[in-house]
Amino acid sequence: MPAPRPLTALAALRTRLGAALVAACTFGAQAQQVPVRGWLQYGDGNRLSGVLAARTAGGGVVRTDRFGEISFQDADARFEPEPPAPPATAADTPPAPDTGSGWRPATWSVGMSGYWQQKAGSTTSNVEVDGDATWRAPRDELRLALSADYKVVDNSVDNNEQSGSLRWLHELRGPWLSLSSLRLERSTATLDPLPTFDYLLVQATLGLGWRQRWSDDSHTLVALSTEQIGLRLLRLKSHLSTRATSLLIENKLRLSGKVRLENSLLLYRWRAGDSGVDSSTELSYDLTESLRVGLRHEARRNAVDLAVGRYSRVSLTTRVAF
Repeated sequence: MPAPRPLTALAALRTRLGAALVAACTFGAQAQQVPVRGWLQYGDGNRLSGVLAARTAGGGVVRTDRFGEISFQDADARFEPEPPAPPATAADTPPAPDTGSGWRPATWSVGMSGYWQQKAGSTTSNVEVDGDATWRAPRDELRLALSADYKVVDNSVDNNEQSGSLRWLHELRGPWLSLSSLRLERSTATLDPLPTFDYLLVQATLGLGWRQRWSDDSHTLVALSTEQIGLRLLRLKSHLSTRATSLLIENKLRLSGKVRLENSLLLYRWRAGDSGVDSSTELSYDLTESLRVGLRHEARRNAVDLAVGRYSRVSLTTRVAF
């Protein structure tokens, strides 16, 4: 029998090339394998969580979460893929966040101030209680204010006044807004030499304003308005009315984490040509998140006030805010 001929150089080259192609295809298939997460389950009951990194004919390699890569044989352990997550249903979908499309309460507070004075043998005591609530919508702000003022001079009631106002601000474009408000006041007044009389005062306001917000609870507001004022003398059953133009400058500022400054300056230009001022400034300090104390100054001159033509008062305030 003739001896086999040795492989030629060309045959050897073909053999090595075929082996290289097989190795490249095997490596590419392993590289393209998508990792599968699951559990490596042993026969004694132990389980390891991880990702199937490679798969061979008799086993594979798992990249475990705690111990790194571990090789296994099918005779000793098996890999169990995690079941696919169920499709999301309407019940599993979280509710959409509230976009604030409706009215929502923003702040409300209750305050009290007062003073006691003894001068020239006369004793005067006064207490005032007020409430304030604000609701906001995306482009609107509604504010309700209620107030009661009770004053006693030498054991006789000198003033018993109740008032309430409702103000609506509507944003137009940019910082511009419209302002409309309605104020009611029920009290008594004395105009010498006339006797004391009961009255009901109605003040309607319509104007255009500009507001700059500095933060959620700080702003500056400037508004020019027209005022319609009606006075009803209850016992005399008579009615009086007048008009005015007003300029409102309002500041609500948080000067620091605990210090607030609130100021309202209202300038009147009456139809007869004279002017008036109604000013209120309160500087307060937050004792807690809901309790604060302050110092308030009020001044009026020829304003919408039948009790006095000129008025100035400084008082301590205690306010509970939410």
